[in-house]
Amino acid sequence: MKTFSSQFPMHTQRGSLLIEVLIVISVLAIILSLGAQASLVGLSATKLAGDKDVALNLMNETFEAVNSASDEKWQNVYSLSKTSTNPHYATSSTGTWNINNAGNEVITVNGVAYTRYFYVDNVSRDAARSIENVYNSANDDPSTQKVTVTVLWGNANGNVLSTNQYISRWRNKVCIQTDWSGGAATGVKTCPDTTYGSQDGNIKTTSGTLTL
Repeated sequence: MKTFSSQFPMHTQRGSLLIEVLIVISVLAIILSLGAQASLVGLSATKLAGDKDVALNLMNETFEAVNSASDEKWQNVYSLSKTSTNPHYATSSTGTWNINNAGNEVITVNGVAYTRYFYVDNVSRDAARSIENVYNSANDDPSTQKVTVTVLWGNANGNVLSTNQYISRWRNKVCIQTDWSGGAATGVKTCPDTTYGSQDGNIKTTSGTLTL
């Protein structure tokens, strides 16, 4: 009498085991690949955030430099060439900021090259003394300037941070009128002053003062 075994042949079991091992290896490979991609994305995001923090610090430093220079002397900012086609950058020497440097500055931090610069625009105000969106020379406000700071890093298609602030002359400097040899002049005065606003005969006027 013959009996039949319910078990599969040994070579069939080995084939099934090999397929299971291959499936496990494939699943592990997919998981490891996804994990590596996630790690790379996380590292990239961390680096980008770090680079952006450096750019923000460079930007804030420039605003501080411009504000410090304007506090020292308003003409330091007001007399700068205007508009984005005339950028400047700030340098520090013996504790004093110099902002009258034409062009831009390249600073390398942690192996990353950052380019920063700022430019100044004149500001005008309407009848309600609100700042106008489009500058109107007829309504010029010589006591307010718009400062825009830009920081770039990376390749040609890299990252850019740019923002602006308004600064105002909050204190006035008293100038000495030494004589009238400078003739008639209008606009921002330098100190000491030798000019006058207008003349009628032998009477000269300047800033509401009459001189015979």
